[in-house]
Amino acid sequence: MEEEEEDESLEILEESIDDSSPKSGPTLTDVEKSVARTLAENKIRFLGPEGPTLKFEPFERMSRPERLSRSNWAVKILRSGVHSLREQLDLGVQPQSNIRGIAISAAGYLETLLFSNGLRVASLNTLIRRLTADGICECSHADGDAHSWATTSSNPRIGNPSLHLSDEVQNLCIEISNASPACMLYTSFGDSLNFYNETIPLSLKIFFGEASSTEAMEARAESIISSFLYELDVRNGMRARTARWPSRVTSRRAEGFEHRDNFVRFPETQVNPEMATLFGFAGSAIDNPPLSFLSYYQVLEFYFPAAVKRSALRRVSKELSDPRFNKGNKEDLLRILKIGERSLNAAEASQLKTLIEECVRTERLEEFFTFPAWDGHFAKGGPIQGVSLINPKNPQSPLVSQVADRIYKIRNRIVHAKDDPRFEDVPALLPQSEEADALWPDIELARLLASEVILDSQTTV
Repeated sequence: MEEEEEDESLEILEESIDDSSPKSGPTLTDVEKSVARTLAENKIRFLGPEGPTLKFEPFERMSRPERLSRSNWAVKILRSGVHSLREQLDLGVQPQSNIRGIAISAAGYLETLLFSNGLRVASLNTLIRRLTADGICECSHADGDAHSWATTSSNPRIGNPSLHLSDEVQNLCIEISNASPACMLYTSFGDSLNFYNETIPLSLKIFFGEASSTEAMEARAESIISSFLYELDVRNGMRARTARWPSRVTSRRAEGFEHRDNFVRFPETQVNPEMATLFGFAGSAIDNPPLSFLSYYQVLEFYFPAAVKRSALRRVSKELSDPRFNKGNKEDLLRILKIGERSLNAAEASQLKTLIEECVRTERLEEFFTFPAWDGHFAKGGPIQGVSLINPKNPQSPLVSQVADRIYKIRNRIVHAKDDPRFEDVPALLPQSEEADALWPDIELARLLASEVILDSQTTV
C-alpha cells in the first residue's frame, strides 16, 4: 500500500515537473522541483502547484480531527518562500516530540506554532503588531541576516508582524513572526491556511546560538516558552498557547456505546438550565478533555445535597419505623442524631458515592463496562495513572464504590496543584498531556453518571 502511495506521489511530481503536461499548471522552478522530490522521499506527498502556492499532503502526525471538513486536504505554502524551505530541509527538519512544531538541530533552532485563546488568528496577528520589544535586540536575526525563515507575504491584509527579543546571558533569542514554510508544512491540517482570505499562522521561534540536539532544545525551551506566554498574557494582554500533536486516539467518542434514536420529540425532561448548560458545554470541550470531565462532574456536584438528604431521610425513616425504637431511650435518639450529623458533614468522596448509589441504575453501570472499545482502559496498565482501577467482577468491592473512587481521584488530579502536600505523590492531570488525550472513556463514564442523575431527578418526589 505504501509503495502504491509513493508511486502515485512520484507520478504527480513528474507530471508537475513536465512542462508539457496538461495537469502541471505553472512551470516549477529547479528549487521547487528539488523541494518536491526531497519531501516526496520523506513521505510528504507533493500535490502540485496552485497559483502562488505549492500544495502538499498533511504531515503523517497531523491526523485529521473528525469534526473538520474533509474538503481541502492540501497544505499550501507560498512559492515565494521555497528558498527558505530549501534551506531548512538542507539543514535537517525534525518534528518536535510532543508540541506541534519543528526543530533544526544543526542551526540550534526550535519553532512552535502559536494558537490564540479565545481570539481569532487575525486578532492575534493584530496584537503582535501593536507590541514593541523592550530594549535593543542585539543579534543578527533581528536584521534578517541569519536563519529567520518567517514566511513573507506581499498581501497587506496578512502583513508580516515580528517581535524579536534577545538575552545575552543565556545566549539565545526568541521571535514571534509568521510561521516558516517547514513549520506550516509539518503542523497544518490542510485547511487552516488560505493566503487570499486569512492570516498566515504565527509561530514562536527560539534561536539557541549553536547546534544542539532536539531533546536538549526542547528541555530548555519548555520553561522559556511557558514563562514568555505567561508574561504576554499578564503584561501585554496577548493570550496565546502552544498545542500538542493531534491525539493518537482513533475515536474520542465511542460509536455504538449508546442507542441513538432518529425520532425527535418535544422535550419531556425538565432540566435545570444551569445543569443543561454545563452538560452541553462538557460535550463541546473536545480540545480540553480535563475541562470536559470537570463539567460533567459539576453536574454531579449539583445533585449531591439532594441525594445525601434523601439517603439520610430513608435511614431516619427506617429507624423510626423499627418497632424496637423507643423515643424515650437516649441511645435510640442518638442514632437518629448521628444520621443527621453524618449527612451534614459527609466528605465529598462519600457524597459522590451516595449520589451514585441513590441515582444510578446498577445495570447501566454494568452495561457500560462490557463495551469492548474500552480495551483495558479501566484495568491495570491503563493510561490514567494514580487512580483506582475498575473490575466489575471484583467480589471484594461493589462496582458503585470502584466507580465513585475513580471519578473522585481523577477530579482531584485535575483540580489540585502539584505542590499540594495531600496529593504530592500524584501529579496534576494537565490539559496538554498524553493522559488528557486518553481520558475519553472516563469522560464517557462521567457523562453516563450525569445523565443518570438528571434522569433520577425526574422521578424523585
